[in-house]
Amino acid sequence: MRLIVNGDDFGFSPGQNLGILKAHREGILTSTTALANGAYLEEGLKEASRYPGLGIGVHLTLDLGKPVLSPQAVPSLVDEKGYFRKHPEHRKIDLDPGQLLLEWTAQIERIKSLGVTPTHLDGHHHLHLHRDVMGITLALAEKYDLPIRYLPLYHGEEERELIRKKKTQILHGLADFYHDAVSEDYFLHFRSNHDFQEEDVVELMCHPAYMDDIIYTGSSYNIHRVKELVILTSEAVQGALRNQNVQLGNVRDFRMNL
Repeated sequence: MRLIVNGDDFGFSPGQNLGILKAHREGILTSTTALANGAYLEEGLKEASRYPGLGIGVHLTLDLGKPVLSPQAVPSLVDEKGYFRKHPEHRKIDLDPGQLLLEWTAQIERIKSLGVTPTHLDGHHHLHLHRDVMGITLALAEKYDLPIRYLPLYHGEEERELIRKKKTQILHGLADFYHDAVSEDYFLHFRSNHDFQEEDVVELMCHPAYMDDIIYTGSSYNIHRVKELVILTSEAVQGALRNQNVQLGNVRDFRMNL
């Protein structure tokens, strides 16, 4: 089987960037998705350019930080201070779809303008497949010819059927290496603990990082990011995946197998 290990939130903070790059350089991480509005995006991508084997996609966001476009251009997306409004995952998202299309297009174009050829699309807090905005995600996937992350843990058959109708390539995502499940045991019995059915390629979502003030104060998921980094660079984990004949790669490597 083929496994993509993707570090989300690249560009969020110095510690996040350093953690993702170390997990790639010394561990099993093969891919990352970048926040176009991340304050530390440019410095992170400059360092990431040293690692051609690291795939880089776009981490679409509409609930973290400020938009790439001016708040005046996308007023339905922002609060009175110009920050993205919060959107609880299972509630209706009330916004102007035309404005979101403009903003998410701008996010993809910003990543491209910094010298990156994106490998795929996913979303912060998985909002890219929320039923109220999913059509926009699929339109962008078609426009840019990019696969999208699909998480069975969060998304049902209705969403999957819509994706199939658009003939968009799917990354079968795993979101269970998270919080209390962050341990070496997750990988030591990786193949026996997951029912992949007919999936030849799976993508594991993770957030390895060094702790810094931005992560500590800006994310409720903080300490576990440091633990993830330790595990993803563990020699025991790397050996276990080799012994289970798990082939590591990024989306570009496995695109023909999706």
